[in-house]
This record gives sequence, structure tokens and C-alpha cells, in this order.
Amino acid sequence: MLLIAIVDDDAKEVKTLAGYVERYFEEKGEAHIIHMYYDGVEFVRSRELYNIVFLDIRMGEMDGLDAAHFLRIVNKEAQLIFVTYMAQMAIRGYEVDAMDFVVKPIDQFSIYRVLDKALKRINDCKGATFALKTPDGIVSISSNDIYFVEVYDHDLIYHTEQGDYKVRGRLGDVRKKLDDQHFILCNRSYLVNMRHIKSVHSDYMVVNDVQVQISKSHRKEIEQRFISYLGESV
Repeated sequence: MLLIAIVDDDAKEVKTLAGYVERYFEEKGEAHIIHMYYDGVEFVRSRELYNIVFLDIRMGEMDGLDAAHFLRIVNKEAQLIFVTYMAQMAIRGYEVDAMDFVVKPIDQFSIYRVLDKALKRINDCKGATFALKTPDGIVSISSNDIYFVEVYDHDLIYHTEQGDYKVRGRLGDVRKKLDDQHFILCNRSYLVNMRHIKSVHSDYMVVNDVQVQISKSHRKEIEQRFISYLGESV
């Protein structure tokens, strides 16, 4: 289920945009809910974790850029699309990692274009899904949900958002399965998902509040890749 927010102080614009968005997702057969807000303050106070946000830049009490800054405090993943009469203002979207902008008056083509882009990004961020054969049965997990994979005796332990799963296997085979762009080897026994790294120190990193040791041979690569990853994620 996708959650979409439309934020604009012009009720007519909100209604028109909501109509295009509704039609788009009906054609795609995608389950969705649209919430409409008529000022930035009301939107910020909602604190809902939206997948897609359409945000008018020029509003009364709180403009769209201010609302977007508040949005990014609680939701860094939302696909943010500015809607504005002033195309030059949309350039400031880089400050809040805006995905795109649409110039008013809006039309179906421009809304469908940005929704295609947003949906692709959302699907790309879901991560690969694969099955783990555990002693208790088959478990399906997303790679995004993995904190790290640990070698334990002759087994592997997947530490995930859903819990820990012990399976038979080799860490080298796991590396081939997982997206190398997001996973990094920090020593011979730990493969870490960079999405969940909170901090990196000289000889250890913090992953979901767990300290994982960094071997000297991997330290330089980890620092370089993590800095690069943060740059791509901002």
C-alpha cells in the first residue's frame, strides 16, 4: 500500500492533482491512499511516513521548502516532488533531496512522468527478496531488512529487522547473492548492510546498536566505500 500526500493551499489545484494521481494508480492496479493537506503546518504535524509527497513551494503560513526540511527530519525515503509556478525556485530542491518538480498549470502527462520515476525508485529501494532455509522452515526476507550476516561456527546467522535466522552456508556465497553496492565485508566473519551503519570508527563500526569489529586489511576500503555511500544517499 502506497501512501501519497498532496500539499497545496489552493483547493482547486489539490483536487486536480489528486484526480491525476488517482487515475494513474488505478491504471497501474497499485493499492494506494491519498491524503490532502491545504497548508504546510497541517502536513508537518501529521508525521505520516509517506512514500510520495507532492508539495507546493509557495504557501501561506509555512512554505513548501520549510515543510520539506521538516519532512526530511522524520522521513528521508519519501519521493518528494515540488509543484510550483516558479521553476527557478525548484532548483533549491537539492537542499531537501527533491526527486523532481512539476511546473503549474499541471497536466496529466507531467504528473504521470514524475509518478513513473517515483514508482521506479520505490521499487528499486525494496531490495531483492530471497528465501532462507532455517531449522524451523523457509523464511522470506528482503535484503534491505538485513543488518549483517555473521559466520558462527560452521553456520551463518542473518541478523534482520524481523529477528535472527541461523542457516547453513558460506559467507562467500552470500556475497554473490547480495547487492555489492550496499553490503561490505568488514572482516572474515561479518558482511554488513551499509544502510544500517550508524557510525564507523578506527577498529569497529556500529550497526543497529551492535559493535562489529573492522580488520586492518578492510579499514581503508570501508572508510572509502561508506563515505561514497553516504554521498549517494544524501
